[in-house]
Amino acid sequence: MSNLLAIPLVSIVVETGNNEDWVDSLLFLVDSTDPTQPQLDLRGIRFEMEIRRLPDDHEVVVHAMTDDDTLMIGDPPNYGYLIISVPIEQMQPLQPGAYVGDIRGTDADNTRVVVEVALTVFQGVTR
Repeated sequence: MSNLLAIPLVSIVVETGNNEDWVDSLLFLVDSTDPTQPQLDLRGIRFEMEIRRLPDDHEVVVHAMTDDDTLMIGDPPNYGYLIISVPIEQMQPLQPGAYVGDIRGTDADNTRVVVEVALTVFQGVTR
């Protein structure tokens, strides 16, 4: 059985350029904010992220998931880390501005949103 239902809903604010990889990580702990305490085991959960300009927009401008390693769970003993690793090729087409998204987790029994994302993309200078 996975720990999907034990993951708290998290809201993150991210700023990144359209001329770089988007790399971030979130650490989920068991009943603590102290990083020396036990990590929540994310193994066995499939994660998927969709980013859109507005919540009701049809177009998904960034898509990431554990199936293609654009979202990853850390290697043991760091299995409490959810790593975002969106390559520059997906970031370059984005226009500067504000975007919204979420990350959903799915296990054998449940699907639920675990991360709400407020993303600001700035125009990168270095090409």
